[in-house]
Amino acid sequence: MTQQQNPDRVCVLPGDPSWLQDTAHLEQVFALLGRAAEVAEDEGEADRYVLPALTFSIAQRVISRIKDDVLDPDAGKTAVVLVVVPAFELDALWAVLEALRSARDGDPDAAELLEVLNLISFDGSSPPSRTPATYTADLETVLAVLALDIPAVRDMAMAFALDRSPCFDFDVAYGQLTTAWHAAGIKP
Repeated sequence: MTQQQNPDRVCVLPGDPSWLQDTAHLEQVFALLGRAAEVAEDEGEADRYVLPALTFSIAQRVISRIKDDVLDPDAGKTAVVLVVVPAFELDALWAVLEALRSARDGDPDAAELLEVLNLISFDGSSPPSRTPATYTADLETVLAVLALDIPAVRDMAMAFALDRSPCFDFDVAYGQLTTAWHAAGIKP
């Protein structure tokens, strides 16, 4: 199954927002990349930054929505947050990840993307705190959470959707989720 054939995904995210601390900056990075790509498109250079502006904009909105869902003060402190991520948004995140990997790996077709990423990282007074490799790793972390497809995710989503589920043991499912999150480097 290709990414374009994937259905919308119900994702179970850690309710503790600390896993987003190192990835929330992606919202701003993707917004800047989207704007740069938009300007390039207006100048007739649509492939200048590897992807169209719309793809970067979609990725930016996904990160923004996830951040808002997890950090929502009205939701209270919960162990997990369920979100539905439409397939086209996941496709955009995967496309951006591939573009970031190309830039990180020195692909000549991504040279201008790499240049913009380096400019975003530079504040003028100190060495960059983030690099194309950092941006790539941070997006990989987000996608590891969104793409997690283990029985515990499906069971938890079904239990919440039905507002009950016979034989559902939240503690067992949560234990499986935390094990998978730890394997991905996330400490909920």
